[in-house]
Amino acid sequence: TAGTRCHQAVMPAGSVMIFAGNLLHRGGANLSSGTRLGITPQYCAPVVRQLENMVLAVPPAIAGNFSERIQALLGYSVVEPGFMGYVDGLHPRRLIDAQFRGRKARGLPS
Repeated sequence: TAGTRCHQAVMPAGSVMIFAGNLLHRGGANLSSGTRLGITPQYCAPVVRQLENMVLAVPPAIAGNFSERIQALLGYSVVEPGFMGYVDGLHPRRLIDAQFRGRKARGLPS
């Protein structure tokens, strides 16, 4: 509508859009059969990170034997709703459990 500050970005296949992580945005319907990823440069202040990076400190072969709760505490989790914690656009539990399916894939609310 007139006077809004909303803009639609229509781009041909193969294009990329890079936008600041603090931009209020939403993706429109993906009418293709492929996946769609966006690049959002983001920064997380070191003071909000855990003291030791447990994902690297505890090898995936060992972390895979722990309960889901312990795996989440180690960092094999994401902030929901939201996108913090993903690895290449996927839930980090896929690193230790190839059969893992996210909440949406299991029919659960995100």
